[in-house]
Amino acid sequence: MSEYEDKFKKIVENLNIDDKPDFAHREKLGREVTSTFSSAKDKTPYLQTTSQSLRRTIMKNRMTKLSTAAAIILIAVFGVTLLDKAATPAWAIEQSIEAMKNYRGIHYSGTISISWEDFFENLGVQDLPELPESLGEFEMWAQADEELSRSSATKIICQDNIIILGSKLQTYVQLADGTTYDIQGDFMKIDPWPTSKLLRHLKDNTSTWTELYGMNAETGKERIFVKCGDSERNRSWEIEFDAESKLLISLRQWNRSDNHEGLPNINIWEIVHYEELPDDIFEIDLPDSGEIIAVNTPLYDPDYGMDAEGLTQEQACHKILEEFWQAVNEQDLDKIRKLLPYSAKWSDEVLMSNLAGDNEGSVRLLEIGQIYESKIGPVVPCTLQLKDEKKVIDMIVMFREIDGKSSCIVHSNKGQPRPVE
Repeated sequence: MSEYEDKFKKIVENLNIDDKPDFAHREKLGREVTSTFSSAKDKTPYLQTTSQSLRRTIMKNRMTKLSTAAAIILIAVFGVTLLDKAATPAWAIEQSIEAMKNYRGIHYSGTISISWEDFFENLGVQDLPELPESLGEFEMWAQADEELSRSSATKIICQDNIIILGSKLQTYVQLADGTTYDIQGDFMKIDPWPTSKLLRHLKDNTSTWTELYGMNAETGKERIFVKCGDSERNRSWEIEFDAESKLLISLRQWNRSDNHEGLPNINIWEIVHYEELPDDIFEIDLPDSGEIIAVNTPLYDPDYGMDAEGLTQEQACHKILEEFWQAVNEQDLDKIRKLLPYSAKWSDEVLMSNLAGDNEGSVRLLEIGQIYESKIGPVVPCTLQLKDEKKVIDMIVMFREIDGKSSCIVHSNKGQPRPVE
């Protein structure tokens, strides 16, 4: 038993609780304390920082013994004391957005529940590598692109010493015995990058938003805790920021919007920020090319995309995007899937939600702007007339040579839609 668990057990045993919660309930106890502090705050202008005075305050309230235990355990084990917002420095999400613009590198530690089989099959990947059922506990390093819009490189080390290395062009999966799979495509990415895009989206698009202010009793560091939920996407989050640096330091996500209970689907318990990570972080020892196992993806399937024979790159980009947005406007889902292979296995509902949102039947291509290059292929700015507004979406077109013939596909969008200037 670890020192952490032993400390928890001793505290619980010393409490007068008929049904003692075991260690697995510690997250629920942490959540219970929120309501305890909220009620206690009405009677005291400032929640005390010592466990003795805290206990006296809480005991005056008509709380269950479980909630009382939770309050004491939060300060004694987790080392967090919630504070009255009026007694702490002011904080706004804009401060964290600004602070995080200085960092292109991130290191995550946490757990995630995900079915790898479902994940890759939804992207049209066949001949799946021998991955575990879920990622479980993992570490991840990620580097942002120049615009801080999304990751340009990721490296994940998960259970059984499986390494997943992702870039904008391909993904390598390497097992502990050195067996390596090459999955052509941009699968392992953080998009949007957790700066202005992600934080601003959560602030502006969640239906609930609650801020709690706290202090780590051991370090004296002040913290900001945000709880929010999105009823439309059926997601909820708990996000933690450091009050001094304003940086994001932990994040949990549930695949439901009505509460924050039970095990989260994503639990990132530590986030460390770097101005930039060294390139060798994103390297692995690859075997000889003949020993790397190629995994089929629709990106290189000749049944997808458009014939580009006899066309210049610019002509092909114009033609495929004109056909693509016409298919979106007409809700021609088969044509969309053919031109955009990533959507090959998406359900009809998910496909239209991602492409048209609330603008179904009202998406019209107005103009194609100046094309520029990316690592994947040409980036083509598309000005669109939506139902009530005009927006620009930068679309990436990827060119392929299959059996000696040139073809292209709509790969993805680059960044998020932006208003017409």
